[in-house]
Amino acid sequence: MRTSSSRQTSQASVPLRQGALHDQIDPQLNLDVGWLRWSDLLPLRAIRERYFLNQPTLGTGQPLGAGFRQLLPLVRPPQRVFVARSERHPVGYAVFRVVDPDHRWELEGIGANLGVYEAQPVWEELVNFGVVSAGLEGAKRLYARVPRKSGLIPMIRACGFTPYATEMLLSGSFPHPGNASTRVRRQQPSDVWSIHQLYMATAPQPVQFAEALTSHHWEIRPRLSSTAVKSGWLIDGGHQVAAWLRAASRPEFHVLEFSILPNHSDLMPELLDGALADLATMSPRPVHVLVRGYQQEFVQPLIERGFSLHLEQELLIKYTTALARVPGATVVTFPHEVKDPVGKRVPTFLNGSSGDPAQGSPF
Repeated sequence: MRTSSSRQTSQASVPLRQGALHDQIDPQLNLDVGWLRWSDLLPLRAIRERYFLNQPTLGTGQPLGAGFRQLLPLVRPPQRVFVARSERHPVGYAVFRVVDPDHRWELEGIGANLGVYEAQPVWEELVNFGVVSAGLEGAKRLYARVPRKSGLIPMIRACGFTPYATEMLLSGSFPHPGNASTRVRRQQPSDVWSIHQLYMATAPQPVQFAEALTSHHWEIRPRLSSTAVKSGWLIDGGHQVAAWLRAASRPEFHVLEFSILPNHSDLMPELLDGALADLATMSPRPVHVLVRGYQQEFVQPLIERGFSLHLEQELLIKYTTALARVPGATVVTFPHEVKDPVGKRVPTFLNGSSGDPAQGSPF
């Protein structure tokens, strides 16, 4: 039971929920949940049960590196690291990332060290504290991409997150590209709006409402960071973009995502070959492809190209805003006999001058 909370810390008493069936009463653990402190860094290295979310990622969700940058003065990194302590000793952590341009929060890593006891009550306190902190910073949405086999989904849902889509991650060594098509061209800055319209035509409305993406999401910046770049390719179909693919390239791997108009799935091999032909100019590295649940028709063609299913994950959202209910105006009907009598009025000129010079004569 949570006893008090603020932006800095939140105190709670949670059950440890032993797994033995003969236990009738669960022991309680007093927690102090709050922002990372310098004294937490070294003890966090002992956390053994760790989960890295928002796959595919590289190094994100690590509490030590993100926590160290968070503690540096005059630095405001995108990560937010929270720690759960018992008797001043860290027993769990959660790492969030703030993503521009709308400052949405994404859960990237979570961990706990509770021995034989279940970690879910500690994780719930950490995630709930993160939700409150996100709201205090003005964030309206929090997201989590959770592997289905991790066992974290019940905990995430208990914190108020709602699933809105599923996603598959297919991986493989760099496949040999086929013949590059002349119809595949590089994405240009002027294509952003057309790509956004393609997304609107292919993604289900619940997904669009949950993600709330703007056309800025599809922009290709020359360089994401010192070690990451983005590239985009597309195929025109008449007066619109019929197929689009984007690659985020890091030294360790490429990550591909795509959108293709309904009834144009035959463009996938051609689009993929065109993108791989350009990526082949870089040093060889594995390739990961993100396939949404509503893109199932492309799974088998990718498997035939040498990709294999790496993991399935659920995409969830949590809103920090609350619905405001405005009471409607009450309409009162008065009986006829209690109404004030309304005097009959006639034009002023029939009753002579009113004495007001401003009114003048109607003639």
